[in-house]
Amino acid sequence: MYHFIVNIHGGSGKAFLKWNKIRALLKAKKVEFKVHVPQRVGHAMQIAKEVSALPEDDIKIVVVGGDGTINEVLNGITDFSRVKLGVIPTGSGNDFARGVKLPRHNQKKALDIILKSKGDKKIDLGRSTVLSTGDSRIFGISSGFGLDAIVGTGLNEAKIKKILNWMHLGALGYAVLTVQTLFTMKTYSVSLKFDDNEPMSFNKLIFLAAMNFKAEGGGVPMSPKAKGDDGELSICLAAGVPKILTFFKFPFLCLGLHSHSKGFYLRNCKTLVLESDSKSILHTDGELVGNVDKVKFEVLPQKLAMLV
Repeated sequence: MYHFIVNIHGGSGKAFLKWNKIRALLKAKKVEFKVHVPQRVGHAMQIAKEVSALPEDDIKIVVVGGDGTINEVLNGITDFSRVKLGVIPTGSGNDFARGVKLPRHNQKKALDIILKSKGDKKIDLGRSTVLSTGDSRIFGISSGFGLDAIVGTGLNEAKIKKILNWMHLGALGYAVLTVQTLFTMKTYSVSLKFDDNEPMSFNKLIFLAAMNFKAEGGGVPMSPKAKGDDGELSICLAAGVPKILTFFKFPFLCLGLHSHSKGFYLRNCKTLVLESDSKSILHTDGELVGNVDKVKFEVLPQKLAMLV
């Protein structure tokens, strides 16, 4: 039995049409499946919680949707040891599918891969915990603080996203909103404690991204060497340089050529504790967590079995 959690409202209205084609293929292949359609924000999380609590040893959940729906499902799963996850991407960014090397524009091929998979491929997940409240949230792609988070969460509400999606240029929205936000946001002075090392100070922090996969924001390679199954998070941050210089370096970031560029700092770790002199937006997979000044990022090694 496959449990399909289907966001029919995603992809700027195109997801429903794509799901109809997928459902027809399932019926033609005589696959036993059940459909769950989220009706509101947070509902996919509740559905995943209920499905993962079923008295079965092998629970197969397939998300038909974008990165936001996948994030909800990840945070709803109560027992990862009994769940295998498949993804048929129908969103605009589809960075999770990109990270696990699933087809992002061929739903039929993605479905074929899922149905043939034994689910023996495991990947890491990440977790962000707001230290002032203890609230935590799992992420599959990335979690970020500062510009990275302001843009990632703001893009969901931006009118330009819908326009660019219809033009098949959804990833461009991330770049446009990044440039717009860069010159209006403030910067931060932060202390960063990587694993058990002594804290490091960074001034004029523009953003920090804790990456599980290489790319976010529709394919922006924040951490070009990141691997989703290496037991580590890949940290990418920009700090200590004027905003105007960061603006001119932005094309290098988009091309993944920023690792040795002044103002960028990249390294791997298992845990990272960030303490800031003021609060900023925190996101997980582009979904708003809140306004925070103290957060812990940590890797959850080999946490999720994938149908890939």
